[in-house]
Amino acid sequence: MIKRFLLVALILCVLFFPVSTYNEKFTLPKDDIIFIPLDSRPVNTQNVSLLTNMWGKKLILPPQHVLDDYTKPGNFEGLNEWLNEVIPKSNVYAVVISLQQYLNGGLIASRDIKNYKDYEERLSLLYKFLTENENKNIIIFSIIPRLTPTQFSDYQYIKYSDMIKEFSMLSDKVDLFNQEKDKVRLEEIRKSIPTDVLTSYTELFELNEVINKKLIEWTKEGYIKTLVIGIDDTQEFSMSNMIARKLEYYAKARQVSDNVYVLHGADEIGMEITARLANEYYKQVPRFQVVYDVKDPDKIILPYEGANLKKIVEEKINFIGGKIDLSGECILYVHTHENLGIKNEIQKYKNTGQIFGIADVAYVNMADKKLINVLFDLNPLSFLYAGWNTPSNTIGTVISEMSLKMLLDKSILPPYAEEDAIKSFISFSVIRYADDFAYQADVRNKMYKWAEANHMSKDSIDKKTADEELTIKMKPLINTIKKKYIGEIVKTGNSYFSIKDIEVKVKYPWSRMFEIEVLPTITLKN
Repeated sequence: MIKRFLLVALILCVLFFPVSTYNEKFTLPKDDIIFIPLDSRPVNTQNVSLLTNMWGKKLILPPQHVLDDYTKPGNFEGLNEWLNEVIPKSNVYAVVISLQQYLNGGLIASRDIKNYKDYEERLSLLYKFLTENENKNIIIFSIIPRLTPTQFSDYQYIKYSDMIKEFSMLSDKVDLFNQEKDKVRLEEIRKSIPTDVLTSYTELFELNEVINKKLIEWTKEGYIKTLVIGIDDTQEFSMSNMIARKLEYYAKARQVSDNVYVLHGADEIGMEITARLANEYYKQVPRFQVVYDVKDPDKIILPYEGANLKKIVEEKINFIGGKIDLSGECILYVHTHENLGIKNEIQKYKNTGQIFGIADVAYVNMADKKLINVLFDLNPLSFLYAGWNTPSNTIGTVISEMSLKMLLDKSILPPYAEEDAIKSFISFSVIRYADDFAYQADVRNKMYKWAEANHMSKDSIDKKTADEELTIKMKPLINTIKKKYIGEIVKTGNSYFSIKDIEVKVKYPWSRMFEIEVLPTITLKN
């Protein structure tokens, strides 16, 4: 009788209280990440969102209408209002704020001194927000201005661009070495550039230093948990490097070096931050074996970078919470020139079960076509790849994705997040092929010629007609890429997913042709 009663009770428990059922609304929190991006481009929004999905979390972005749109700065009042409204409504794991979006209305706006007129008032509102949310995990990332003026600067500014570049280099060298010949040449250059032009340039760096020192103080007070300072496009010696060096000294003097990170690059920092958060959340320390295809990577300085290749790789691994280890489960292959033997390298490491990532830094602003031709013979999901914009952008992207792929391989995501994580992983891979290779290395120059033939500037396009032409020119390459994925199997947890279909749309995010937005829709079958 007792046995029968226990059996009936057990059946009732299984029927009415199923252990494996997950009710997202009432059981586990989403642990949202509130994210104010550097600007509204996909590399700073879509890419970060996909990588965040890969570790089971949701990225909450501001509405599009409060963010920047190319040369139009974001709406500060709308952004600040949204931030203060969304924070009590979200189950927040972290709050990540781009200072340039908050203070200036985006990265491009931050390169013009006129977009700093309200900076003190905006900083005070940011400080108020920090003090009111001091129990939150708040990360702020701030970018030191790029080396040279932009194409949006006035003619007079651009006219003296080469002299400004030399002025920047000599300023740094004098600060470092104090050589008489450099001081003499620096003075000659100073006299050759109109005072108003030079003042606009130097004030931008001086103000940036003042603002970042204030952020370091707020970090010391405990309101900012992690401060990241990025160094935008630069060179071996520059005012960018000089400011970065001063800020590192300042953080050390304030005894907050462990919470302040100076990184080379800008657009990839959001991806590095979400990777760092994931590693913290799951208490994971990814170990990287780094393979360079050149000797002495510590002596190689690539275009747009202010440090050697080895330093850039290692600082990014350190920032996301990883470490260098010759027996690491992650193999980062840094491709700087033609190496058609890479296929054998991938196969060798794949056979031992390691995650293989390729940082393609052979060229700036595009993939190496010869490398892609070799990779096309392989399962595109058997390795991770990036080859876009600057070396720092590419390296940070691959390192970030590799640490997140580890989480998928370890099968530690909650079951409700697995399918979305897999779709995001596949989408990110498709985007790299479609953007870094198909567009940047092939179609972009064709679109430049099309724009010229249609009396259109590549930096000021009619989006509707340009999007239509882009879709036509990208279609053959997109179809080739899709065939590489369809039918491939992806495993996570106890589930196996097959890629049934991929639909890909492309368009320009801004009214310029430098980059595109790739929108994959992944259909899986279990």
